[in-house]
Amino acid sequence: MHIIKKKGYVAKDHSEQEILTIAHKVSAAFSNYKKQFVIALSAIAAILVIAAGYSLMRSAQERKAAPLVSEAYEYYNPSSGANPDPAKALALFSDIRKNYSGTRSGAIAHYYIGNCLVNLRRTDEALKEYGDFVKKYAGEKLLTGLVYQRMGYVYGMLGRQADAIKAFEQSEAVAGPGIATVELARLYEVSGNIPESQKKYKTAMNRLGGTSWATEAMGKVQSIAPVSQTESGPGK
Repeated sequence: MHIIKKKGYVAKDHSEQEILTIAHKVSAAFSNYKKQFVIALSAIAAILVIAAGYSLMRSAQERKAAPLVSEAYEYYNPSSGANPDPAKALALFSDIRKNYSGTRSGAIAHYYIGNCLVNLRRTDEALKEYGDFVKKYAGEKLLTGLVYQRMGYVYGMLGRQADAIKAFEQSEAVAGPGIATVELARLYEVSGNIPESQKKYKTAMNRLGGTSWATEAMGKVQSIAPVSQTESGPGK
């Protein structure tokens, strides 16, 4: 698995524009409410200072956390080709989540905690971590899609096909067509649900053009479709 490239996280306080709008309206009435305006302006200034300070603090936290994620990932998937050390990676990712939980790096660490637990064959714990992730980081669509995808693979390993299908469906709903779409097509095909399998393969073929998944999907659409049509013909 490739490491997720981290983009600089810029926290935009959407309430700031509303605060400035309020300040403008207060200013228009300044001549009649001078004393009240001074009080309101002071409050607005204090809010803006606090908001700016919080953004700077979060940015500083990201700068500290990002190198730690890279360090932990080297144990998870060493670039040198050495054997992974999922236990060491788990410890480092856990520290990052504990100390930088409000950052995107903290979210990435949480994702890899689940992956490390899977590699350590602690699947029940991994599923719990994945479940906690989607509750806490619903706004992180890319990572949430990946988490649901990983849940699908874990459920598949455990033979829980219905749960695997549900997880891949959630991944596709959050992140759009991708690997989850192809996995759904395969699962539906194996379970004998040919119409749904065809639907997913067609989606992969149309939306993932130029990829190996699209090529596989095209082959499946061509090979499965005649069978489906024959089964639904007269006398069947």
